[in-house]
Amino acid sequence: MSKEFDTIYKTMASKNPNLLIPIVNEMFGTNYPLDAKIEFLNDTHQTERPIEEATEERITDSYIQINGDNYHLECQSNPDGSMALRMIEYDFHIALDEALRSGENVLRFPKSAVLYLRHTANTPDQLELLVEFPSGQQVSYTVPILKAKNYSKDDIVKKKLFFLVPYYIMRIEDRPMNVVFTELIELFGSMDLAHDRGDLSAYDIETIKNHINRLLDEVYNSESVKKGVEDMFGGQIVYTYADELLDQGRAEGMKQGREEGREEGREEGREEGQQLLSDLIKYLMDNNRFDDIKRLVDDSAYRDELVKEYKELHTESY
Repeated sequence: MSKEFDTIYKTMASKNPNLLIPIVNEMFGTNYPLDAKIEFLNDTHQTERPIEEATEERITDSYIQINGDNYHLECQSNPDGSMALRMIEYDFHIALDEALRSGENVLRFPKSAVLYLRHTANTPDQLELLVEFPSGQQVSYTVPILKAKNYSKDDIVKKKLFFLVPYYIMRIEDRPMNVVFTELIELFGSMDLAHDRGDLSAYDIETIKNHINRLLDEVYNSESVKKGVEDMFGGQIVYTYADELLDQGRAEGMKQGREEGREEGREEGREEGQQLLSDLIKYLMDNNRFDDIKRLVDDSAYRDELVKEYKELHTESY
């Protein structure tokens, strides 16, 4: 995996560890709450190499404990034919270290999984390796694979897999740029709502936003892409305008909802506000009006003009 991918994964895993909990839940079918206790275990393991007359270090991407259960997670930018061998090597040394530390003659392998940022049609859903002992006994070593590009924005929101949002920019590789940007905008709106519910912190959102920018050179080295992302995500654009639209939606929903239907009205208002945000930004992008997007932040009068302009062009929808 490239250094940039590795840095982003490890930075988020260490500084935003709560974002790993939904990833573990998805990989292993568990149901840990978002506030489950996470402990970082030793991720550096010594490996003796007699032929080379040296000791090598094996460093795992994540070796964590959630509510007493141990998990080993690795992140790969591309499918790797040697990944199964590498995973069992990592897991063997993890189990060996734990046995030496506890004094027990038992090798307990952690629950392991791999996150693939890219995959092909031939990439399996799990790694498999057959281990045969001298007695003839055979044991199947399997490791589940989570394929990041299989998850749509709706999947990410529904399953709270916000750890995957920085890698969503990679969809530019095989999808139209403005479609990906529009979906990212919608994801930011959903993250705003997740923040209101207490599922995401402001720090989580800012971290995700910064990592998207860092991945631009790595994934799609294009000045037009950089400009598009910087114009939309570089400052307060998405957050400020999304907040305004969502607040309007909530207010309208509260007005329309009767006492017994108040919650339904609030939800409808949030959805309308988020949809208007997505539609307006897409409209400006389709017409290459990036400067107009930038002006939305500081010029409220101009922002109102754009909203009016868009609604007049789409009177049937609004």
